[in-house]
Amino acid sequence: MPFLQEQWNTHGRQLSPLRRYSSQREFEADWVGALRRRYSLSQEALAVLANVSVTTVQNWENPQSRKSIAPHNQDRLRDIERELWIKSHVTLLEPCPPFLRALYDLLGSNKDASAQGLAEYLVASMPEQDPERPRLLHWAGLAHSIADPASGKAREYQNAALHALGQAKTPLAAAIENEILGSQFEDLLTQAQGSERQEKGRHLLAACERLYQRDGQAAYKWNALEVACRTPLPAATQYDLLGELNQLLGENAVRRKIQSDDAYEVLRVTHAASSAAANALN
Repeated sequence: MPFLQEQWNTHGRQLSPLRRYSSQREFEADWVGALRRRYSLSQEALAVLANVSVTTVQNWENPQSRKSIAPHNQDRLRDIERELWIKSHVTLLEPCPPFLRALYDLLGSNKDASAQGLAEYLVASMPEQDPERPRLLHWAGLAHSIADPASGKAREYQNAALHALGQAKTPLAAAIENEILGSQFEDLLTQAQGSERQEKGRHLLAACERLYQRDGQAAYKWNALEVACRTPLPAATQYDLLGELNQLLGENAVRRKIQSDDAYEVLRVTHAASSAAANALN
């Protein structure tokens, strides 16, 4: 069965889809457009990846077009999505153990079941205090979520990876820790509002707080605040983090950051009100 036909059938089985479509053609057009937006691709860039003309991509994204997406192009779009997904979630940052290279090769070859089996074996074999454990747990989660983003096993491994960050006596390289945080934050943003998104946000926040306690870098406090704003977590949590950053960096520096970075837009009114109240007391 062609790839987008499978996606359409899966969408049809959802009890409460985020969007309803009048036809499969409309669904396919939206899927292609969403793929480009998710990975910040122009129509020209997608055309190069798919080895088609820009006009063809425009037809794919036009729900009124009478031309269906050919089965071989649907398969190419499936492969493009997988390649982009892998690149956005993991890189072979050095030092890179051989078992991670093996997982990377399996994922890139569409051998999800083999990648999952290898990941589960490695997780069971690796000592709890091994400094590479957070990285392995993160990859184990990816091996499951690439096939099924809603997989319970994927969530289990992802949360375990966040819990393991900052726990080992020997820390991972900062670039690797930041890759894990960044990848899981991107996954948070794609989740629908609800209890699972809230849980993910709390796990991310706890990981950022642990890394701050270990390293004392204010960047982790900013990461925690962004998680609290974008999840969103309760306003009291946002306000507490804001107060801690004010103490660390000073109100002027924090105000400039909040006013210039849209990630903290929800806090602009709150920050202005708290500053006004503080000035009134003085």
